[in-house]
Amino acid sequence: MSPGQHGMEPLPIAFQGALKSLRDSRSGPLCIAGQPPGPEILLKGTQEGSSGTGGDHCPCAPLALETLVLGLNLPICRSTVDHSGRPDCPRPGFPSPSRSDMVPLNHVEAERFLLQEAKVPASVIDVILASRRPSTNRIYNSTWASFASWCQRDRIHPFSASILDVLRFLLKGFDAGLSPNTLRRQAAAISTVLTCSSSSSISRHPVVQQFLRGATNLRPPPVHCFPTWDLNKVLSALTTSPFEPLRDVSLHFLSFKVSFLVAITSARRISELAALSSRKDLCIFHHNRVVWLDPSFIPKINSPFHRTQELVLPNFCPSPQHHLEQSWHTLDVRRALKIYLRRTSSFRKTEALFVSYQPASIGAKASAPMLGHWIHATISTAYQRQSLPVPHHITAHSTRSAATSVAWATQATLEEVCRAAAWMSISPFIRHYRVDSFASAEAAFGWRVLQAVHSA
Repeated sequence: MSPGQHGMEPLPIAFQGALKSLRDSRSGPLCIAGQPPGPEILLKGTQEGSSGTGGDHCPCAPLALETLVLGLNLPICRSTVDHSGRPDCPRPGFPSPSRSDMVPLNHVEAERFLLQEAKVPASVIDVILASRRPSTNRIYNSTWASFASWCQRDRIHPFSASILDVLRFLLKGFDAGLSPNTLRRQAAAISTVLTCSSSSSISRHPVVQQFLRGATNLRPPPVHCFPTWDLNKVLSALTTSPFEPLRDVSLHFLSFKVSFLVAITSARRISELAALSSRKDLCIFHHNRVVWLDPSFIPKINSPFHRTQELVLPNFCPSPQHHLEQSWHTLDVRRALKIYLRRTSSFRKTEALFVSYQPASIGAKASAPMLGHWIHATISTAYQRQSLPVPHHITAHSTRSAATSVAWATQATLEEVCRAAAWMSISPFIRHYRVDSFASAEAAFGWRVLQAVHSA
């Protein structure tokens, strides 16, 4: 039986081979992509063992559901709402009447809707939906809203989209210049809705994995190297105008400097900095350091190790005598924090450490993206004030690599580096941040090979 007999487009050669291999490994007939599935396939367990023959339908073997994974044109999500009173899932472009009136554009609400249709108890749904961090939900919401809008333009019901539809959506993003990592996040976001009632995941589908690997080959992500900016240049700029004198500078330069100093002396993620509190029981000032420990905060990696890590920031040149020491004392993060808390106390509306200075949201909690913007602006301003070209590809996350690499270069132990950055092992540091050191080791190897000329 050829695919054209049912009006479907021919499968790519690679997948024809996969279908042939699966056909040869089975004794019964094979349901290929585009062939209307029989009731036995979708109503799993209701007619198990029946022949299922009727018209052009093929017999349903026990592996029929597994075979459907290869069908690019078949709907992905087969929830209970698809099974009620109808033998087939709605085809792309023909929405189900029971769900066509309204499709939740909010990712969480879409998950909740399908879980409710699957008769999952409400209390269980609440626990399931609490599995992701708010930042992840924001990313998934954006992706799902974009996917649902794209489906509406193509007359496809989002809940009945097929693997082929998902691939077309990912291709649209790839053509628009999205990175392979962004496409992976999009596939993961869509997968959590469309396979909520299926045992398989879109992101693990072999065709989607091949597409993402191909996208990575065609558009390789940049290699993470030591920051493109020089920490010494930025620190030098922070000791002068417009970042000093700290008690008199504008609120935005005060916010820039304090956020950068906290980021660089802690080597923590921006999300962790945004969660810091100004409460006296959580933000404790000692004579030589500032300590935070918030047991209620859930870090990116939610483990006992990461949740019990204190954040300790030191003072710097607390009793300056020499004029150089007086200059260095302006980098004292403990001093900067005290001044920052004092100057923002009159308009604070939250317990968060960092608050917005913008007139429209003054006193409200500064979000992680806002902190990232402050740090980026600090580095750019530092270069501009020294009449230096601003480096390209500045990221707020690069403060982690800058801090840990410089600390290690100045004789900090690996244990101290890992504890500061909340790493359970040294592998992240070796993989991402000691690039320059390992490059020297490779050169040393070649140098030793060339030493053979001495013996000759």
